Amino acid sequence: MKTALLIALAATGCADILDIPDRRHDPGGTCSGTINIKILYDTTGATKDVGLPFFKGQQDLLREINKTGGIRGCPIEYEAREFGYVPATAQAIYEEWRADASWPDVAAILGWGSADSLLLAPRVREDHKPLLSGSYIGALATPDPVVHDEDIPELSSTFTEVSFPQRFTSDGFPYNFFVGTDYSTGARIAMFQVNALGAKRVGFFACSSDYCQGPLPAARKYAKEQGLQLGRELTVELTDAQATIHSEVREYFNKEKTRAMEDPDYEIVDWVWSGNLTRTTAYMANAIHATNQALGLDVQLIVNNWGFDENLFSLCNPACVDRVHGIMPFVAYGDGRASETAKVMALHDEWRKVDESREGKVAFKNVRYVQGYVNVLLFKLAAERVIDQGKPVNGVNIKEALETFDRVNTGGLTGPLTITPTDHRPQSTESIYKFDATGKLVLEAQRTIAMQPSWLGW
Repeated sequence: MKTALLIALAATGCADILDIPDRRHDPGGTCSGTINIKILYDTTGATKDVGLPFFKGQQDLLREINKTGGIRGCPIEYEAREFGYVPATAQAIYEEWRADASWPDVAAILGWGSADSLLLAPRVREDHKPLLSGSYIGALATPDPVVHDEDIPELSSTFTEVSFPQRFTSDGFPYNFFVGTDYSTGARIAMFQVNALGAKRVGFFACSSDYCQGPLPAARKYAKEQGLQLGRELTVELTDAQATIHSEVREYFNKEKTRAMEDPDYEIVDWVWSGNLTRTTAYMANAIHATNQALGLDVQLIVNNWGFDENLFSLCNPACVDRVHGIMPFVAYGDGRASETAKVMALHDEWRKVDESREGKVAFKNVRYVQGYVNVLLFKLAAERVIDQGKPVNGVNIKEALETFDRVNTGGLTGPLTITPTDHRPQSTESIYKFDATGKLVLEAQRTIAMQPSWLGW
């Protein structure tokens, strides 16, 4: 399904979108004309549960920017296309945009997932169009080509620990940017956290896509460095049903118990890394909860940032209470630690009233909305820098402005953002939450890790 949403607003009156005026920039931080961006989003595909609130966070901030006078006086003209989380569709949409006469005016693309971002990364590099995506995959964080040779440990299906030399490469993507802690750094923080909570052996449950598999080598290697024992991996696809996951999890832990009986020194997996999305995380939590009860185990989950949010509790209560821990590089919706939280909440409520006659009474009060909001905020902050320098808002200048970020404050919605021409990893902070018995998110810890140059790109 393709849905096009085209909105063009002028600072005064209505601009003719077929005759877009040139953007003119005056010294002193003022702007005239319009700023053109494109958006790819998913509300019908495999990531629709998290894609819709993310898009609403983007859309609401864009509408608010235009309502309040634009960026330094320039409204944002944006076209948003729904691509159903099909990378080939995203590529086709991109080629349509590229063939249009207005393409030179496009200052940036706000992208979505890992598969489409990896596919488009070489194209945006060639076209000098910044891609600010919702994918925080490590390979997209290096502007320059890198090659890393690492020995990666794992526990085989026969419970034999082996270490394989593995080469990690990235072609270098100078026009890819994101706001969240990259997945591999987040997985390392997760391993540090479970070690601090007394974990003995960590298993790894994840889907087979690049998004799920990408951070696993980093997680396993860092887990060993922290003194943790490794558990086996279990492939859990985003499309798997609850019954399928329940059966696979039970079989996994039956084998764990059998192994422990055969080898008294073997520690059964007591923590699981969940590297999927919210719905399959709920299915895993339910399955592990049932398995704990049936087999007398005490297994807990640590969940990646796209697999844990405020909606999870309704899908896995009581299995989630005090047993599912989520790493989030953004604060939860309503977290008062962030000064910008009140603005985010007011924005959400304002635009829900506007949309109510068309969409009904709906709400998007979760961290995905915050993520979409910050995705647009990143572009806004970069565009303001460009305009304040008296430069045109185009792809090259947006890229260069982003690469001057030095501990930029997002009002506490994220950690401080630092981006350089040689390193696009913007932050290395995770807020770690869990649920109490009422379904309220409780902050367990906030951790920041020192990023190593040798981690860049994988």
